[in-house]
Amino acid sequence: MKIGIVGLGTVGFGVVEILTQQKERLEKTINQEVTIKYGCALEEVDLPDGIIYTKDFHDVINDDEVDVVVELIGGTTIAKTIILEALKNGKHVVTANKALLAHHGQEIFETAAKHNVKIYYEASVGGGIPVVVPAKEDLVANEISKIEGILNGTTNFILTLMETDNLDFDEALTIADGLGFLEADVSLDLDGIDAAHKIYILAMNAFEMFFDFNKIHASGIRSVTKKDMDYAKKLGYKIKLIAQAKKLENGYGIDVSPTLIGIKDIVANVNQAYNVVEITCNYLENVIFYGKGAGRYVTASAVVSDIIKTTKTEIWKHEYRYEENIFPITKSQYYVRCDHPLDLDYKTYFSFDKDHIYITNTMELDDLKNQLEGETYNLFKVRD
Repeated sequence: MKIGIVGLGTVGFGVVEILTQQKERLEKTINQEVTIKYGCALEEVDLPDGIIYTKDFHDVINDDEVDVVVELIGGTTIAKTIILEALKNGKHVVTANKALLAHHGQEIFETAAKHNVKIYYEASVGGGIPVVVPAKEDLVANEISKIEGILNGTTNFILTLMETDNLDFDEALTIADGLGFLEADVSLDLDGIDAAHKIYILAMNAFEMFFDFNKIHASGIRSVTKKDMDYAKKLGYKIKLIAQAKKLENGYGIDVSPTLIGIKDIVANVNQAYNVVEITCNYLENVIFYGKGAGRYVTASAVVSDIIKTTKTEIWKHEYRYEENIFPITKSQYYVRCDHPLDLDYKTYFSFDKDHIYITNTMELDDLKNQLEGETYNLFKVRD
């Protein structure tokens, strides 16, 4: 097996290190040689002896000796070209590019099928957490009805700091940025877009469908205040950024939103930069995947696993239908905070200083907003 790696940033160089350090063991596992032929990046880096450095990705995708192209540059422009051209040239592809798969997955998977090659993408969802492969392969006997979890480690780190270190949002954000947790485009993390990319991929496989990514309603954590976290705690909850996808009577509900989770719930106690995915299905009922969602070696380990997987005989099929009926999940209990009493259908209420806090009974969001018309308030979902 000869490999070309396009993208030698944090994860890309981690892949080089693992493949180099674990070369003998991996070769024994698959009974064939594992060789990195190319490392491709715009800026030259020190690579182990024997690996060819190139600035031009065409050197990688056009070399007949290369069996697997690993795309780790991210984005939806050049990365798309690299992957499509590699597939058309008969190369297997491994990628961690969640945005590309969420926006252009149908075209990519159809191209792979047309050219009878494989594309794997475990690292695109949970970093090093094995969830894509188990959900697609090991749960095949089950019909999945719901997926939910914490899919962005950066926002979870920020919310954890706010809770445990008594920090406001801006203070926690500064610390996360200083530690290198934030994407170059901070909106991907803070506005829930990164988590939306990941829930797209999980929902795509679980429900065997392609759909318009832009139909996913994503709201991030910018509106979460230390005050709301403290009030949530008094009521027995923690606030987490939850991505979820589930079957509805008229289609599928998929969204990302800050949500109050019961303090004894496993998901509520996933802290720091960790991720968790909970899958509900008919026979196994509930299964949870938990672990670090980002980091050089964490993500690189999933990439290497996919590289090795390309040597197996099976080819994943993505012969999915296109689904129009994608909706936000709007029927829920809700947390409402206002500076005066409100006439709401609630199950829990308390007041502190000038704040009035409610946990409503389960209701439609539009009905609640109609009742709150003209008011100034903070509002979050509450997991039943």
